[in-house]
Amino acid sequence: MKKVLVSLLIFIAGSVSADDGKTLYMKHCASCHHAERYGLKAPALIPETLKTYKNEDLSKIIKDGLPATQMPPFKDILTEGDVDKIISHITLPLNNVRWGMDDIAKSREVFAAPEPKKPIPNIDYENITLVVESSRSVTVMDGQNFKTLDKFQAGAIHGGPKFSYGFRYVYVPARDGTITKYDLYTFKKVDSVKTGINTRNIAVSADDKWIAAANYLPSNIVFLNDKLEASYVLETSGKIGGIYTLFSDQRFLCSFRDMPNLWLINYAKGFEIERLSLPEPFEDISISPFEDIIIGSSRKGTMIYIYNLKEKKILSAFDTDGMPHLASATYWVDKGALYAAINHLKRPVVTILDLNNRKIIKEINLSGAGFFVRTHQNTPFIWVDTNTDAIQIIDKTSLQVVKTLFPSKGKKAMHIEFTKDGRYALVSVYEDEGAVVVYDALKLEEKMRLPFKKPAGKYNALNKTYPKIQAIGDRQWEIGKIKD
Repeated sequence: MKKVLVSLLIFIAGSVSADDGKTLYMKHCASCHHAERYGLKAPALIPETLKTYKNEDLSKIIKDGLPATQMPPFKDILTEGDVDKIISHITLPLNNVRWGMDDIAKSREVFAAPEPKKPIPNIDYENITLVVESSRSVTVMDGQNFKTLDKFQAGAIHGGPKFSYGFRYVYVPARDGTITKYDLYTFKKVDSVKTGINTRNIAVSADDKWIAAANYLPSNIVFLNDKLEASYVLETSGKIGGIYTLFSDQRFLCSFRDMPNLWLINYAKGFEIERLSLPEPFEDISISPFEDIIIGSSRKGTMIYIYNLKEKKILSAFDTDGMPHLASATYWVDKGALYAAINHLKRPVVTILDLNNRKIIKEINLSGAGFFVRTHQNTPFIWVDTNTDAIQIIDKTSLQVVKTLFPSKGKKAMHIEFTKDGRYALVSVYEDEGAVVVYDALKLEEKMRLPFKKPAGKYNALNKTYPKIQAIGDRQWEIGKIKD
């Protein structure tokens, strides 16, 4: 009897010490991260949002917390084994994800009441530039003098912030489905809402009345009004590649990674869908500034397609390789012809397309396979990063590399953005002790550098919201469209 009792006590003690990861998660994490790991006050803890972290990174965050967030340290509460069990639990895949209209409504937070403010004098709202850092912060910068106007937190940003077409608001999507609305007239966060568990990107309608959030989990598109209240949810059977605004057509365009379709969604007519068939999924696309041509490719990276959105048919297709990165394609007009430059994620080249004659006119060798390629109508150069410390400059006329810039030797240089007039180019030094380096875009000389922590992206209001102006320099095209 005594042996049985001892064995029972040992079994009970072992069971207590062997608390599984879910039990520990429910006790210490669920109040902020949701019982199903969907995220509440804190981000979702699922493989899709944690894939950039190694287990040792997660362990450090759990033990030490995160500065400037509500994530506290647990090193005095949890053992090393407890932390490992929690990590095993939060990295498990999720099945049957649910996040409905009620969940969306309950997640909405209001930070500041709307104020009937006017634009602040002496600020050129078309030239405001946002700098997104890996610390989950957004710096609002005056593109005229590069001074910081404000800084706010918005989560692990994914898909890039979007300006309202009237330039008053910024909508910032986080990877965990949270969208934050920020007022550029008052420099205050207005409200936020969690539209899903894992979000691809967002688009803002041309009339500023709708925000479309494309989600991976659950697989849907959530349509919010300008108060971030969910009005309609469109379920999708395919994995969304991205959601975009067709300014001239008053519709959203949706691409898919695993379905050979494009969806045109009419937000003025009850979100009715027109489905366009494709020869294969366009996992990556770029829409021309005139919104008549789409360049598309699959992640196989073997074909580039030119698709006419007005005629709804393929115009041309080219063999290629190296995974063309169409999301970063750039455009310019020369002597009435429209050109595009495309880099490749797995091949150190830039492909130059003549879209009027629908042909590849050159492939330019680079020192490395980069991520971003940018130009502006008012500069004679194309700027390309190389996934190294080098930014390579290509002359638009000769289509030759004419200069290589090294913003910081030995440190990764990436993501080029221009001021609205194209006078200055901004390059990120992507390091903890990083910087945004401002160059004279004509002289190719450094003007200044601004300290930032891993500045991942920069977004100029006019260039990102009205790309046709950047591509052709025709300000008249938008007269009457930009609201006070």
